[in-house]
Amino acid sequence: MEITNGKDIKKSANVKGIIYSKPGVGKTTVAALLPGRTLVLDIDGTAQVLSGYDNVDVAQIDTEHPHKSIAEFYSHAKMHIAEYDNVFIDNLTHYQKLWLMAKGRNTKSGMPELKDYALYDTHLLEMVVMFNELDANVFFTAWETTRQITEESGQIYNQFIPDIRDKIVNHIMGVEHVVARLIKKADDTRGFMLEGNQSVYAKNHLDARKGCLQEELIIHNTIAEGEDK
Repeated sequence: MEITNGKDIKKSANVKGIIYSKPGVGKTTVAALLPGRTLVLDIDGTAQVLSGYDNVDVAQIDTEHPHKSIAEFYSHAKMHIAEYDNVFIDNLTHYQKLWLMAKGRNTKSGMPELKDYALYDTHLLEMVVMFNELDANVFFTAWETTRQITEESGQIYNQFIPDIRDKIVNHIMGVEHVVARLIKKADDTRGFMLEGNQSVYAKNHLDARKGCLQEELIIHNTIAEGEDK
């Protein structure tokens, strides 16, 4: 086992993150606003908003065979990773639906079996870890949902989180550098919450920013300690 002193630990050169919001706020557009070239997997059919951007290449998932399709996308991304700065998987909420629907097609009831949900949880975690090992910035998107949290004091509150299965969402968020909620203000300004609170789950382990504009999610990848933000 190799032991590294804290002063010698370097921050990741690449960003691994999840961005989430309600539909229509602008998650998919972020793919075109990332610095460099981006390889996109369009899972929910919203890639038309990327029309006209020459810095993105888009692959469409096979909705009938989502598991096989995402494996093929990963193989392509790994083989061509030197050509891209970012890999963008859009989105996990819809992928979950497609994956479980595909399982349901093989049952008499037409519905997924109980064991399929546990299989999906394992598959999703393995998939996220696998993509995060690519030598690029890797972003997953998801729609948003809320969960109810009860503190030891008895206080109950609702918190916005990515719409991923309850049994795996904490684990998925835990292995990411950044979990960012995209919001749209009344003046149409769109930006990310990078610091969480009782109402919103968010985190930023790469720099000290608590929020940023939609197009500033990555600023020359990570910001070195001591540099101006």
